[in-house]
Amino acid sequence: MKGSTHLLLSLLTGLVILAPVAGLIHWSWSLVILLGIFFGSIAPDVDKGRGSAIFHAAIPGAKGRRFFLTPVIGYFLYLFCYKPLSIIFVGIFGQKILPKQGHRELPHSPIGIICMSALLTLWLWLFCYVLSYIPPLEFLRDHVLIWIFGAAFLLGCFLHLLEDTCDNSGIHYLYPFRFRRIRGTVVGDGSDIRPKMFAVVLVVVAAVVFLGFFMGKIPAGYAKWAAFLVPAALWIVFLKISGVPAKKVVWE
Repeated sequence: MKGSTHLLLSLLTGLVILAPVAGLIHWSWSLVILLGIFFGSIAPDVDKGRGSAIFHAAIPGAKGRRFFLTPVIGYFLYLFCYKPLSIIFVGIFGQKILPKQGHRELPHSPIGIICMSALLTLWLWLFCYVLSYIPPLEFLRDHVLIWIFGAAFLLGCFLHLLEDTCDNSGIHYLYPFRFRRIRGTVVGDGSDIRPKMFAVVLVVVAAVVFLGFFMGKIPAGYAKWAAFLVPAALWIVFLKISGVPAKKVVWE
């Protein structure tokens, strides 16, 4: 799928997750969660080359708006996370794990996004640990937001995989052990209306859930369950609407 679609669906899913718990957590948590999802939602395309959105400040689909941190994260991710992990995996499994066509390799697999997210979080922790020796920045040492960002980044990467599962190229979830791709029937060039319709559904559900908890219509005790079950149910339905799993199997 296009970078703009990844950002849209991932961030809106993040809003659905945050809607029931927004009143229970500090605003900084919500901000860091959305920031992590933002970067994570385009991070797996680091294997696509320098044309990927993760390497550019321009925000896909945002009509010229720019975010200077995106290429900083992108190039750091490429040089200090993706490349080292790629060398290790190719060294262990051989050249057979490289794609015959396209770009969906290590960062487009569960094991890849877990390793990449863990390594990025470790680098972030180390950076904050060093900065914490500066007196005004002592609070950065082992700050909880480091781990929240790492978890949100992983979530964004996972949502990217779900989104790519819906299109007609698909994702190989057992990479690098097996190369059978699970795919849907959504056309990934942005012309398919189904992702746009799903985006509208996500906006409506996020608003309804938020108002339900904010106005006390839904008991606060259900908030944590709703943060998990509501987006999960929506994605199960969207995967089905997207034709997953499509009858044709892609091996590569």
